[in-house]
Amino acid sequence: MPPRLPFQPRALRLVQVTPPAGPSRLFATASPTNPKPKGKSPASGDIPPLQRPLGTPIKPTSSPKSWQQRKDEMLDDDRAKAKRKAFHYLERLHEAKQGYFHDYNQARTARGGKLWIAPNVLIREDKANYFPDITGKSLLGQNVHTTDVFKGKATLVTIISTRLSEEHVQSFVQPVLEDLEGHPDFQFLTINHQPNALKSLLVSFFTSSLKRIVPEHQWPTYLISAGSWSPIDIIEPLGLGNSLLGYVFLVDHNAKVRWAACGLATEDEVKSFRRAAAVLVGRMKGGVGAGAGAGAESKAGEKAVEGALDPALSGSH
Repeated sequence: MPPRLPFQPRALRLVQVTPPAGPSRLFATASPTNPKPKGKSPASGDIPPLQRPLGTPIKPTSSPKSWQQRKDEMLDDDRAKAKRKAFHYLERLHEAKQGYFHDYNQARTARGGKLWIAPNVLIREDKANYFPDITGKSLLGQNVHTTDVFKGKATLVTIISTRLSEEHVQSFVQPVLEDLEGHPDFQFLTINHQPNALKSLLVSFFTSSLKRIVPEHQWPTYLISAGSWSPIDIIEPLGLGNSLLGYVFLVDHNAKVRWAACGLATEDEVKSFRRAAAVLVGRMKGGVGAGAGAGAESKAGEKAVEGALDPALSGSH
């Protein structure tokens, strides 16, 4: 009897996205294209820049939907188009995926599974979309809606689900927290998403362990979100194409996504993130740094970014 051959997984079909030609009008910058990142992350040159404003065009709400709202959604042509787009996205994702280990294999590549390079400036307010409403239980045991958290403050949002994703977001957030943590118009929100029911149950059992790791002042804004997320309302709009990666967002006081990143940070992305966060916080009411260092960083960051803005776009965006 001939020996059995080892299992060979099917080849992955990769979908290449070609960036559109010409200047982008999505970002508040006069530069025609985003320059290639100069960071030292492996093979960063072949990673495309962020191609679209992330989020949903529909303003989120934390209020339960009425029967009339659900009926309107069923008859809404725009939502039907979004649904078809999401199904098309999942179809293409299914074509690229060949089994459970797709995300894992993608994360093991030289580029670490990174899906895009973050923009070097804030996304224009008039072009930005809304961060969808996500619910979770805080470390204080309270049910929280992200839409309620965003009101009145600039928010650094991270989405994690694995130890790898925690390493990704830490490469972004630590410098910004050093600059702005404690500022009255700034807050840090962590969403720990556990789609697997068993894993979610285990995480909830170890809440006390999380409390020993997470600083106490962050407990109200550290959310554990259990269960699968809607591909139409959350996954596709936020660009969560790999469940193992960490994702970072800057969300303004109107719940609009003004900056986004994923995977391990490059040096240029960290610089851009610090500038963008300083500018966004500086534009809030009473935007003065929590300390001398934060205030200086806010002013320096705002001048650096505003200097790159087209005068016609810089206004209040």
